[in-house]
Amino acid sequence: MNQELYLLKKKQRKEQAKKRSLIDTSILSENFFYKKLTNYDWFNKSKIIASFLSIKSEISTNDLNQYLLSLEKILCLPVIENNKEILLFKRYCFGDELKIGKFGVREPVNSQTYLPDIIFVPCLAFDENGFRLGYGGGYYDKCIANFFSIKHKFISIGLAYEEQKVKNVIHDNLDQKLNYILTEKQLYNIL
Repeated sequence: MNQELYLLKKKQRKEQAKKRSLIDTSILSENFFYKKLTNYDWFNKSKIIASFLSIKSEISTNDLNQYLLSLEKILCLPVIENNKEILLFKRYCFGDELKIGKFGVREPVNSQTYLPDIIFVPCLAFDENGFRLGYGGGYYDKCIANFFSIKHKFISIGLAYEEQKVKNVIHDNLDQKLNYILTEKQLYNIL
C-alpha cells in the first residue's frame, strides 16, 4: 500500500472510531434487528456461524450470539493462534472458558476449529459498495481471501450501526468486499 493511501485510511479510521464512540447505543434496546435474517433461506440453511465478542464501541453481539445458539447454530469466535496472520474460528457456547488474545480480544480455549458458513465482521465504517473499515490489521481481509483461495463457500456480513455508513471507505486491492452489511435499520445486499 502506498504511503498516501495508508495515511488516508489511518485518518478515516481515527475519525470513524471517534464517530462510533458517540453513537447512542440505546437504539438497540429491544431492537432485535438480526432476527430478520431468518427471512433468508441462505441464513436458515447455514449451520456454522462465526461471530465475535464486541470490544470498544462495536455494536453489541451479545443478543445476536444468544439468538444464534437458540437456533441451534454452531457459534464460533475468531482466534489468532501463534500470532499468525489468518483467523481461525473456534466453537463457543456461553460459559465456555475464554482467554485474552491478541489486541485484548477474548478467545475460546481448547475448542474445535470450524470453517464457517457465515462470518459476521466488525466495522468502524462501511459503504454501500461492500467495503468496510476495520482496525487496520487486515485479519478479516486475509481470512476472506484465504477462504476464496481454498474455494470455501461462505457469506460475509458486516455488523454495524446505520450511523457508521459513509459515502466511500478508503480501500486498496487487499481489502475484501462483504456480501451484506447488517445494521439496526436494514440489511444491505452487496454481492
